[in-house]
Amino acid sequence: MAFLPVKSSIVHGSCLALLASCTTDIVDNVNPNSEIARSVQQEYRRFVTSAEGELGSHTTDKDGKVVRSTETTMAGNARVPPMVEGLAIGKVSAGAYWEKAMSARQSPRAKTVNVQIDDLLNRMLDNSNQLAASSDIPLIRETVVTEAEGRFDTYAFADGNVKNSQTPRSSLLETGTSSTAPTTLDEDEASVEFGLGQPLITGGELRLSQRLGRRDSNSQFFVPKDQADAKLRLELRQPLLKGAGVDVNSAPMRLARLERDRSVADFQRQIEDQFSEVVRSYWTLYAERSRVLQRQRLVGELRNVSGRISARTGLDTLAGEAEQATAAIKRAEASIIRARTGVDNSEARLSALLSDKSLFGDNVEIIPSQRPLKKFVDVPLEDVALLAIQNRPELKAVALQLRSAELQEKVAKNNLLPGLDLYAGLSNSGLSGNYHYGDAWDDQFGQTDVDVDVGVRLKVPLGNTSERALHERRRIEKRQLTSQLRNVSDTVLLEAQVAVREVRSAYEEMRAREAELTAVNTEIGALQARADEGLESGSAFLATLISGLEDRTQAEERLMESAVTYNLALYALERAAGTMLTVRGIEAKRVASGDLDYIKVTKKNGKQPTDGAASKDILTDPQAIRSKSSASGKSNGNKVPQQ
Repeated sequence: MAFLPVKSSIVHGSCLALLASCTTDIVDNVNPNSEIARSVQQEYRRFVTSAEGELGSHTTDKDGKVVRSTETTMAGNARVPPMVEGLAIGKVSAGAYWEKAMSARQSPRAKTVNVQIDDLLNRMLDNSNQLAASSDIPLIRETVVTEAEGRFDTYAFADGNVKNSQTPRSSLLETGTSSTAPTTLDEDEASVEFGLGQPLITGGELRLSQRLGRRDSNSQFFVPKDQADAKLRLELRQPLLKGAGVDVNSAPMRLARLERDRSVADFQRQIEDQFSEVVRSYWTLYAERSRVLQRQRLVGELRNVSGRISARTGLDTLAGEAEQATAAIKRAEASIIRARTGVDNSEARLSALLSDKSLFGDNVEIIPSQRPLKKFVDVPLEDVALLAIQNRPELKAVALQLRSAELQEKVAKNNLLPGLDLYAGLSNSGLSGNYHYGDAWDDQFGQTDVDVDVGVRLKVPLGNTSERALHERRRIEKRQLTSQLRNVSDTVLLEAQVAVREVRSAYEEMRAREAELTAVNTEIGALQARADEGLESGSAFLATLISGLEDRTQAEERLMESAVTYNLALYALERAAGTMLTVRGIEAKRVASGDLDYIKVTKKNGKQPTDGAASKDILTDPQAIRSKSSASGKSNGNKVPQQ
């Protein structure tokens, strides 16, 4: 087929787009040969091969059947499913009187609220408690990132001690050789050391310290008396094997960022879930109100039949015919009770989802004013599949998990190495008598020679059982997540295929139900015409007429349900492609607040927060969740790898 190689040619770019959206670490640039890219590409190619017969553009014929389009599919970006609310609804189905009557009141409540799906979306974004709870999770994960970065903050330290000792001399060399030399060595010491320390991204630590102290002794050899000393020291500790390197030491920060990005993907999925539930509740309410209208019409027509029977009592009616009509009326009235209960439940469900106080209460009637779409919408399966790979948050989340597993496996491999640490130091000392600290301070800078000390420390674990077990676990987790990525890819592609199939089959069913209702209306019209002309009477004809009226109500319900199913299928198509939020301009931003920042979900052209500066959209750029203070960068000289 001509369109297959054309669409397959952009698989590589779409997979890289997925990769770029979830692996933005500057240390490991996006690699088209990585495990994530290979897994997703392989699953997509397998899917395209197996679904070849369903690919390409489709249209409808005069009978409402969905058929393959003859137009040539051009190369380029994948076609995005359109926003359902923005489409023309198409021709209203013949006999679908309930669509026009939907705006009429069905209860004597004090207040009516006309809503469309776009209005419900705005209410959800403004009021939903569920959305507010979910929006805090990315902020919580961001604090973990800041906490991990804090490991490399510069710190100040200070240490002081005082010591007095009196020790019986063990040698004349301790206190003196003269006859007046004391027999007990009495020493007084005091010192304070302060400075700055800087953990390094390479795993080491750099410390600059200044020591000031005093010392006195009764020893005759202690010259000068009342000593003041100073020592300036710069020291470095750096692991050379285990725990060494930027990759290993930046791993906690990168893992925290990956987890934060995964929480953003989960947040996106939760927004889609709730909006999908709102859409389903809207159409459920529409369906229940339609059933009320259909049953009310049936009751009215059955009462007309019952009136005709009563008018002919004593002429040509038989015993039991009136009771037969009454029983049919009672059945229809009972179904109205159930339908009205469904309306009440749907309104309550919708109010709870939106957390909108203006919709709560028994005095509010919610009237759905958006009619179902009847126009056929075609999006090629291969386009929906490509969009799903690129946009679905479920796939992003598991890809980020796999990146985390790869990083943890690298760290575990490094921990198998022996511990070999380098120690190096430079120092200068100064000394003065009579506790002249200033002279001692100056003396340390007047030294021409610098004291140098260098050393290494080696630690080799025998067996290394724990680290080997951890490394093996990380490798197994990586393999498990690779399989999970393939499984999620399969699931996402399957959902895309099911969504496209459902749109096509639901449209065909809707058109078939229209034809069914037209035929039933024709049949009922013929029966009523014969009754009006007095050509038919009797219990057999009455049973046929009542059955025909009930069949028509069922046909009306099936048409209504098929229209609702088609519209739900169009929304499911958006969800399967991962474009449900983007086509509506929905974005989430971090808003600065005097107390605690928060995330506000809005529409690009809708109501914006007014109580603080907002960041960029975190759904497309999770880095935008960084607050102004934390995003300004570190001033300690460490270059922390960013994502």
